Amino acid sequence: MNRRTRLTTGAAAALATTLLASCASGEGQGEAVQQFLGQSGGPITIWAGEEAIAGLTEIANEYEADTGVPVRIVQRDASPQTMSEFITQSPMGQGPDLLMSPHDNLGQLVANGLLMPIELGDQGEDFLDVAMQAVTYEGAVYGVPFAVENVAVLRNNELTTHTPETFDDLIADGQALVEAGQADFPISIPQDPSLGDPYHLYPLQTSFGAPVFGMDDDGSYTTELAMGGESGEAFAEYLAGLGAAGVLKTSLTPDIGKDAFVSGRAPYIISGPWNLNDFEAADMDLTLMPVPTAGGQTAQPFVGVQAVFMNANSGNALPANDFLVNYLTRLDTQLAIFESVGRPPALNDAIDAIADRPLLSAYAELAEAGAPMPAIPEMRSVWTFWGTTQNGIVEGQGEPALLWRRMIANIEN
Repeated sequence: MNRRTRLTTGAAAALATTLLASCASGEGQGEAVQQFLGQSGGPITIWAGEEAIAGLTEIANEYEADTGVPVRIVQRDASPQTMSEFITQSPMGQGPDLLMSPHDNLGQLVANGLLMPIELGDQGEDFLDVAMQAVTYEGAVYGVPFAVENVAVLRNNELTTHTPETFDDLIADGQALVEAGQADFPISIPQDPSLGDPYHLYPLQTSFGAPVFGMDDDGSYTTELAMGGESGEAFAEYLAGLGAAGVLKTSLTPDIGKDAFVSGRAPYIISGPWNLNDFEAADMDLTLMPVPTAGGQTAQPFVGVQAVFMNANSGNALPANDFLVNYLTRLDTQLAIFESVGRPPALNDAIDAIADRPLLSAYAELAEAGAPMPAIPEMRSVWTFWGTTQNGIVEGQGEPALLWRRMIANIEN
């Protein structure tokens, strides 16, 4: 497989391409390439979350042994403060060479000219389509994905073995258990009493044909809101019905909702892979299912993608790109990071390799039916109005369609 390196200067890029193309895939680098990389700068600095450090350390040590270029891993969680510091430091030639971050920061960072596109070539086909879609912005690929996460329905098989075809069917099954005194909730749907939780409710919303933004033919998000009109208002009416029936409660926080499921007081929960450790520690017999449709169309959850991106102002662009494109894309590397972070992998071969972890691999497979979290900067203005409006609808604070229309107007303004 040809290895291509993209730099800010054409001559360096051409030289890098010539040298790196001589590498044997998976067999380390030739002596000339090692010498070139060893003289081209370093050390490489990468900002990464605490969970990923163990897996990254393994491949960092291997990279230094192969090339002589050290990889310095700095623990920095992808918090708003970290992103702010990266935005401030990068233009001054500071900050890391590589940044580990959720993909939904991509639009803001690209808009500020802080990320360098990379060339994956055929390697992009080795990853989940939704993962590659998430790290692509305005037609350019900016990152190497390593993990995906999305919500789905988990079923407690000790309470029910029913496989619902629709969300109403699921509610009916759960409600029958409540009426029989075998459960307290028909389903646990975590919410935030103050901010709402559009994220957990998004599969239901999309099943009404009301995605948050429109999409171009290539799958890129436009800046046009698509959750207004009759489809969005139909979802608002459905949401109000869930609230009136007591199926959806704004007081059911993530901790309370998780406890209700673990303690056997709810037969179903809408949840993501971040809770699997707690569920497995409780020795629960679980089945993972896609969120069934409520509005007749496919229920699409948001998909978040963890990836590593390259600083456009890196002083070590050649080795940083080499480490990113030629090392972080490998199966052994992706599995090492998986063991560290415990999230479903983004690499297809890595998903196959964790078949002995059926719930995690099932989450990854269900991600392909989801939609990447919008990375466009306009998404930042949506969350607050969206969540608080949903809370108001669930709590019966007004006519659902009117509240929904007011929300759309507030976001657009």
